[in-house]
Amino acid sequence: MPTARPTNRSSSPEIENLFQKIRDVGFPLVGAVDLALAKDAFREHTHRYSEWIEKGHHGEMAYLERGLARRLDPTLVFPNAKSVIACAIPYRRHADPANPESPRYARYLQGPDYHKRLPELLKGALAAAGFSGGYKICVDTSAVLERSWAALAGLGWIGKNTLLIHPSLGSYLFIATILLDRETGIGPDPLPSYCGNCTACIDGCPTAAILKPGELDARKCISYLTLEKRGEWKDLSEDTKRKMGTWVAGCDICQEVCPFNRKPVRLDETWPADVRDSALVTEWNTLLAEDEAHYQERIRVSALSRVKYPEMKRNLENARENGTKT
Repeated sequence: MPTARPTNRSSSPEIENLFQKIRDVGFPLVGAVDLALAKDAFREHTHRYSEWIEKGHHGEMAYLERGLARRLDPTLVFPNAKSVIACAIPYRRHADPANPESPRYARYLQGPDYHKRLPELLKGALAAAGFSGGYKICVDTSAVLERSWAALAGLGWIGKNTLLIHPSLGSYLFIATILLDRETGIGPDPLPSYCGNCTACIDGCPTAAILKPGELDARKCISYLTLEKRGEWKDLSEDTKRKMGTWVAGCDICQEVCPFNRKPVRLDETWPADVRDSALVTEWNTLLAEDEAHYQERIRVSALSRVKYPEMKRNLENARENGTKT
């Protein structure tokens, strides 16, 4: 397998110091790119993203369409933006015991809610670096193409499953970006794709959601169906429901089969998992008997809070039926 190259560097001592402080709070991958220098390279990413939206592959995630202009232009998110710092931190690869008859959760749901935890870490890094400029931290809640900026900053490449993949850390990564009001002097420095002829993620997806390398139809994706789709699955075939297995929130199959996730990585144990056991219950009777008040309290400090109670009940009923057929 290829080895990771050093993160791109800035000639500015201020930016280099900020990079180091970000590493110090737990992000092993840090890079940056100036908006002006990345204009042409970023246009390729925005073109693909716009086409994806036009094809309707985003399903009912209307917020992606509403935020299209902002995703194509970071200055609409932060008017003073001149550069983007991209950073990534591995999360736990080890899932709870994967009994095929038990409810399954995507691994990123283990531990505290990353939407809240990562900004806290980055604010601490900015303070420790004594950064005096303006900035905006974006962690999967602002209209920013995080994977594109991470790829342009050299943190990895976007694989055939559309996820960012790092040569040695794989794809189990949280990505965060910081829009800065100053230039770093760094241009795009993307890694080449090392996917080669491998089609493990495409072949492994049970619902055939990866239409071709780099193109995902969210409407077929188990993660979308369990996390984003609201209401009943009225147009979903019984065959697709069966292929969803016992996943109740998200899905990791395209990552589980990826060769770049098979190497042992000790860094993934650095992500805190202090609420893992309390939030991700894997006992059927407890889950099926749980009322809404108890559910809301259990998931309160977890990223699982994005799944509303009615949708979780829907997911559980389908997963339970599939589990009994295993």
